[in-house]
Amino acid sequence: MTQEQGVGPMGGLPLEATDFVGRGGELASLELALTQSRLVTVTGPGGVGKTRLALRAARRSAATSGQEAFWVELSALTDPELLPHTVASALGLAQGEAVSALEAVVRRLQSGRSLLVLDTCEHLVDACAELSQALLRHAGGVTVLATSRQSLNVSGEHVFSVEPLPVRADGGDALELFVHRAQAAVPGLTMDEEARQQAIRLCRSLDGMPLAIELAAVRLRALPLSVLIEHFANGVPLLARLRGGTPRHETLRAAIDWSFGLCTEAEQVLWERLSVFSGPFDFDAAQYVCAGGVLDPAELVESLAGLVDKSVLIRDGERYRMLDMIREYGIELAQSAGSREDLCQAHCVYYTELARIYDRDFAATGQISRYNVLRQQDGQLRAALENALTAGRYQQAALLARSLWMYWLIPGKNTEGRYWCDRIADHLAPGTSERAWVLSTNAYLAAAQADPATYPLAEEASAIATAIGEPELKGRAYQVMHMAALAVGKFQEAFAAMERSATALRAVGNLSGALTLEVQQGYVQVASGDARGSLAMCEANLRQLAENGIDPGWLHAALYYVQALSLFDLADYPGSTASSVAALRIETVMGDILGFACNLELQAWIAFRTERLDNAAWLMGAADTQWRRLGGRLIGNPVMEQRHLDIERELRETLGKERFAARWQDGATHPVAAVVERATAGGGLAPELPAGKQPKPLTPREREVARLVAQGLSNREIAEHLVLSKRTIDVHVEHILAKLGVGSRQDIADKLDSAP
Repeated sequence: MTQEQGVGPMGGLPLEATDFVGRGGELASLELALTQSRLVTVTGPGGVGKTRLALRAARRSAATSGQEAFWVELSALTDPELLPHTVASALGLAQGEAVSALEAVVRRLQSGRSLLVLDTCEHLVDACAELSQALLRHAGGVTVLATSRQSLNVSGEHVFSVEPLPVRADGGDALELFVHRAQAAVPGLTMDEEARQQAIRLCRSLDGMPLAIELAAVRLRALPLSVLIEHFANGVPLLARLRGGTPRHETLRAAIDWSFGLCTEAEQVLWERLSVFSGPFDFDAAQYVCAGGVLDPAELVESLAGLVDKSVLIRDGERYRMLDMIREYGIELAQSAGSREDLCQAHCVYYTELARIYDRDFAATGQISRYNVLRQQDGQLRAALENALTAGRYQQAALLARSLWMYWLIPGKNTEGRYWCDRIADHLAPGTSERAWVLSTNAYLAAAQADPATYPLAEEASAIATAIGEPELKGRAYQVMHMAALAVGKFQEAFAAMERSATALRAVGNLSGALTLEVQQGYVQVASGDARGSLAMCEANLRQLAENGIDPGWLHAALYYVQALSLFDLADYPGSTASSVAALRIETVMGDILGFACNLELQAWIAFRTERLDNAAWLMGAADTQWRRLGGRLIGNPVMEQRHLDIERELRETLGKERFAARWQDGATHPVAAVVERATAGGGLAPELPAGKQPKPLTPREREVARLVAQGLSNREIAEHLVLSKRTIDVHVEHILAKLGVGSRQDIADKLDSAP
């Protein structure tokens, strides 16, 4: 037997709430199976301990093998279509291009070795099987560990069956679990031989089912062991005969029945109502959704504490959760009582209001804390959207979706957001305000993916907004029309839409919308060569945020990034670095993967321009890891992509292929924390030259450019000749002039032959 203490998270694995007890043989066998098969499914009845065994095996296997481990909790997921999105979220993955979530997951896992745990697959067997097959086929370094009440029925699957704990003459693992949980429930509890024999009898009557044993053990807080024995010795068989079904399932059901019977009336009502939550929830949510009737505010607090004390609820810091079978029992109660639909509606109203507050106060002080609250609600928000659609509450679903545009955009959940928008729009009448809002949200997410579908979505939304005349809707619809028109080269239409959007947003005092639009325009300015105009915009809006007393958030980070790009184009590399670092610090806190990748890329460019070539290659490798998480580089922006290609080519030629590849790989494989520390250090702008040394000789590329300058070619002509961007040639010429110690292009020819 083994009894190991819970330990902290490894990679994406969750903490273990209680100690792992017993199952030493199964644990070793499961670890061995993970070395022999790339798909292992742990099967067994509900409550038998599949999740705990899989978690412990995953932790030990990852520690031994060095695999990157990810945990995907599926119990709250009801829509098979969202499985790839859920896995993408667990991987910290964003969809920066218009690729499927499944394709993004496969891309992310194609390099390196990883262990992906899919927990609670039985209600999504077909979807989990398809996902597993895709990973096995296209990502050779992936091992999938699944838990399910049935196998996935996939070729090559190793099915690992978990049985109840054995109850031997000496009690075995079952007694060990009971004693351990009983002593946790009743500190100082001791058990003599007679008590141990009684406990063995109890474990045997519970068929060794771990969940039933744990529920019984916690009852010792209120009842003596002899009463527990009498109940389960006499009550379980009767209950099993009354309901039929497998004895093990009915044993567990009887244990849950009995736990329910020991609750007060108010606790029973709260158990039923709390079953509406899909995953963890906090007190405020429980109070809003569940209060009423016998549950006045004071009674709700007492009942919540009572359910925690009875192990019906598990408290994790500020949040609570139910085990799957406990929640299923509550759902049955709600359905029998006819209260399920009302609970779902109250649940949807609460989370819609939470999202609306975040959207409304997007540019207000406290944005990061509000965002951190909202991004913990993935399961609840999905459940709210699904329940609203299922019940035909389409306007409510539309209101929730329009409020989630930044919740989806910041961490890169664009594809999932568009999935919900598509489903909701299918049920909304043409020409309605609700439809225009949902189309605008869809178009904004599509624009961030550089998807051609952006234009028709934005076009319909703008037409509806124009017809209806609702100012705030017009502001959002024209904003996405601006982005869509730019993407297809309709510049006059784009700038007209921008002006109309700005007018509408300012008319209703929508500061966050107006500033988001300014960021878009600044990015366009810097990409088209107007760095000074873009810089002025950034400085003015950062002053406005400061004057309004708004603490740093996403808009600050976006403005800092555009400011950094502007300063970069103006050759103010210290200033560009400072602005980029300011953006990175905010993006790291918010989990803004796209912003993080953009600023790592920019810092690589700065390092290149300031002749820190090894550092540039390292940062470019670190940025590449984030681009792969996003599914594409620089959101497909052609101007920025050309800059990247030019700099990468120059680095490879100057450093040499092997040295460049080594620096790139080092940056690409560094832990994110180390990358953040290095990227936000903010110093080290001096060229990588030993103190007292003469300037470096001209690189082969610089010598080639210098010869073309000496022949009288302009920078643009040289760029066309070498198939590089003009800006790259501008920088080369600046370096050549500095290295040769001359002040004009005419002097380059005279110095070239004597140059080192």
